[in-house]
Amino acid sequence: MTTYAIQALAQLAGLSTRTLRYYDQIGLLVAHRNPLNGYREYDAQAVDRLQRIRYWQAFGFTLSEIRALLAQTPAQQDAALRHQRDQLRQEQERLTRLLTSLDRTLAAHQGGDSMTDTEKFAAFKQDQVAANDRQYGAEARQRYGNAAVTSSQQKFAQLSAADYQAMQAVEADLLTQLTQVTQTQDLTSPAAKRVFQLHRQWLCFTWNNYTPAQHRGLAQLYLADDRFQDYYRQKTGQEAAGRTLAAIIDQFIPA
Repeated sequence: MTTYAIQALAQLAGLSTRTLRYYDQIGLLVAHRNPLNGYREYDAQAVDRLQRIRYWQAFGFTLSEIRALLAQTPAQQDAALRHQRDQLRQEQERLTRLLTSLDRTLAAHQGGDSMTDTEKFAAFKQDQVAANDRQYGAEARQRYGNAAVTSSQQKFAQLSAADYQAMQAVEADLLTQLTQVTQTQDLTSPAAKRVFQLHRQWLCFTWNNYTPAQHRGLAQLYLADDRFQDYYRQKTGQEAAGRTLAAIIDQFIPA
């Protein structure tokens, strides 16, 4: 069985011996002690553990988070690594789309084949679909079903350049009106009614079959999921924007 002295393992893993000593001290990567000289030694299991530590570091986890992950069963750790692999693959696909689009844009600027208006925005729309699916896909599928979510994604991806720009304009108007109503909290005002109308219009860019019940269900999701509240807080600068939007929807679509 191969064993490594601390300096050899540090060189192999691209770390300093000081780092490995620290890992030993905090119990993250405990070294065996040679009974003859007391030097730190690392066996095959330690090498595998260090590889996993390096993976988690590359994924942005803190040492305390890594320690918690390594306390899980091997099957759980492998599942976590597979999840990270899926995220890396999605990021790889996103970068490939952007590179392809950028190369075509640069080629067109130098006299090559021109891009259609739809092609100019395709990569950005695909990015948005992928990001939304990662963040909200599981909840949306549970609430509306796989077919409805897939159909909505396809409709968004196929928007023309004009419709895509119109969708962005509607959302911008929506956020402006929502900011105002969040500040006043007047849910019966013309601005509140405008928020409801704009939100419904915005949804219809991607929803194939709008229904008031689905719209009301989305309002409930806004209240139940902090990620939606975070989204509208960031977009408007108002802490209660997500809750206000949900309340406006309930106001105009009573149960």
